[in-house]
Formats: sequence, structure tokens, C-alpha cells
Amino acid sequence: MVKKNKGDAAETAADAVSHGTPETLVTTPWEDTLESRAALLLQSGEPVVLVTVVSRTGSAPRDAGTRALQTRNGFEGTVGGGLLEARTMEAARNSLQSAVSARVSVDLSGFLPTSDMICGGGMEVLCEVLAPRQIEMFTLASRVLRQGGRGVWLVELRDDGVSLHGEAANPVRQLFIDALPSDGQEENAPLPDGVSVGLDAVLPLVEARKNKPGLVERDGRVLYVEPLDAPPVLLLCGGGHVSLEVARLAHSCGFVVDVVDDRTEFSNAERFPMARQCLVLPEYENLVQTCNIGRRHFVAILTRGHSFDREALAQALSSHAQYVGMIGSKTKREQVYGLLRAKGVPASELAAVCCPIGLSIEAETPQQIAVSIVAELLAVRAGTLMRLRFDD
Repeated sequence: MVKKNKGDAAETAADAVSHGTPETLVTTPWEDTLESRAALLLQSGEPVVLVTVVSRTGSAPRDAGTRALQTRNGFEGTVGGGLLEARTMEAARNSLQSAVSARVSVDLSGFLPTSDMICGGGMEVLCEVLAPRQIEMFTLASRVLRQGGRGVWLVELRDDGVSLHGEAANPVRQLFIDALPSDGQEENAPLPDGVSVGLDAVLPLVEARKNKPGLVERDGRVLYVEPLDAPPVLLLCGGGHVSLEVARLAHSCGFVVDVVDDRTEFSNAERFPMARQCLVLPEYENLVQTCNIGRRHFVAILTRGHSFDREALAQALSSHAQYVGMIGSKTKREQVYGLLRAKGVPASELAAVCCPIGLSIEAETPQQIAVSIVAELLAVRAGTLMRLRFDD
């Protein structure tokens, strides 16, 4: 939990001058999903193996749905580290060299227990050689993810040993989406091979897995089903010192980062190269509509003044954001809440706001505050916030 401290005071002093600027939007390239990264690599002519954990046994470190990429330049991502990852990387390199996909089991069986290897378990991993013809499929998947749409990957796993140089590729990957993204890109273009619009055919498989990735058997076929999981979006209201550190850490933890400030010099792609978009909104007007705040949004209010915090909070409470947090002391919280209650904001809505923002680790520096805030965001995603957060 973050109190008003030296970091807050320094940020307030540094941000004292207001600049009235028109609304601007700077968007950085969308490379925040594995789908977009895979498409980019394939477009550049790079051979790619998509590594997917399709099942787990025992105390293996990562569950089904964990993914990474193997290229000629190395392994991008992680499937948990240690011996299991080393074996996975070896299998992925073999598939990259042979251009043949493989479904392999990696485990610790056959090893004598030692002081640093007391946990058993294993993973079944699909090393899937991607083909250039799948560029459009992965590109479309990344567009759907960007708009927060729904979709499902379906992969039929076969042990026929067919080379991926042939038409009968092994495995067979399909993409099902609920609707085409409304981003105006080639709206009348034919669907890429392997793509279907409509989820009715795959929803029973998703429900069988309780919306989690994993293997399903149907009519003698082994299918891997994986809901298309849009990454969470962190909207940083305020582009000061704390926000910069939060953006860096949150991005490395898998969040798509958007930034909004009322000053151009505190919200731009040069200052926030990790951000998807940087907006400038005088007085934070039309925050919800302009930032398109929805259910996958986490809103962190870290502006340069109480009045801006109050304005951003009032608007965020009218959205469907999954999380809303505001920096400041308990005294500031009561002042801001009191003004909002006087304007008719229900106490129940204010009670859902995390203020002071962040887990209670006695954070002082912007870097420490960022750790407390991102840890709180991760706890919300994991459903453990209630037992971690408490008031002093």
C-alpha cells in the first residue's frame, strides 16, 4: 500500500506546470502478443517453431497454455526453467532444424532425486513448425486480441509423422473468432485459410476445459483447445516518474500499457516506448470513451494533482474496468471520496477502489512503488488480492 511519500512529493514538484494542449494520439507498433510476434517473424522469412505446453503432470512449473517461440536466434519466452525447459528447448531446436513438428513428453523420470531436484512432474509439449501460409491467420488473431474480441485456437494433434513441407501438415491449426475485427483493415478480404467466423463449433470443447487451455478427445481425435486470451490493459492516468517505472515493470509482466496525461511531454512514445498508445487529454475529458476502457482494463490513477485524480477517478468508476487504483495518502482518499459522495457516487463503488494504490511494502522510491502496484495488479488477476491487501 503506497502512502504519500518522498516519491509523490518529488513528482508533484516536477510536474507543477500545466500545459494546455490539444488531444494527440501516438501509437507504437503492436507487438505485445505472441500472435503478432509470430506473424512478424514469418513475414521476415524467419523459420519459427511455436512451443506450447499442452498438458502438465505433477509439480511441473507451468500449465497448459504456456507458450514460447524458437527461432534461429534462440528461445523467446519460457516454459518454466530448469531441466524441463532445457529438454523442451532441445526438442524445439530439433523441430526447427528438421522442419517437422513434434509432440514430446518432457519429465524428470529416470533421474535420481538430489537436494535440488526433489519435485517430480512433467509436461507434454507441442513443438509446432509454423508455415508462411499461416501469416494471415496469426495476423488476424493479433487484430482480434487488440480489440478484445473472442476467439479459440484449435489444434488437431496427429502422430502420422507427415512433414510440414507437404499440404497435409501435422498438426492442423485452426482459428475460430466470434466476429471480424472492426478496425477497417481489408474488411471485404476473404478469410485466411484455417479461419472460421463463429464459435458454436468449438464452444463445447472450451466448456469441457472450463475455459482453460488443454487436451480434449473427440471421436478418436486428440484436440488441443486454447481460448484466445487478450492481454490485460493497464491505463496509466498520469505520465510522471512513478508511472514510468510502473509502465516498464507492467509491460514486462504481460500487460499492454496505455498512457494518458494532460501534457504532451509526459505522454509520448519517446518517453514511453513500451506503451501501445500515448494520449494527451486536457483536463482528462472523455477519458472512458477516448481510452475505450472495458472489462480487461486496469486503471491506475497517478496524476499530478488532487483535482485531476478526482476527475479521472469519477470517470473510471463509470466504466467497466476490472481494477481501479489511485495513489495518495488516506487523508487524500477521504477528501476525494467525500467530494465524490457529495456528487452522488455510491459508497459501494468507492469501496471497490484500491487507494492507497499498491500492496503494503513501505515503498518509497518510484521503483519500489512500481513493484507494489504491479504486484497488486497481478494479485487481482490471480484472485488473491483480498487476502494480501489490508489497511494499517
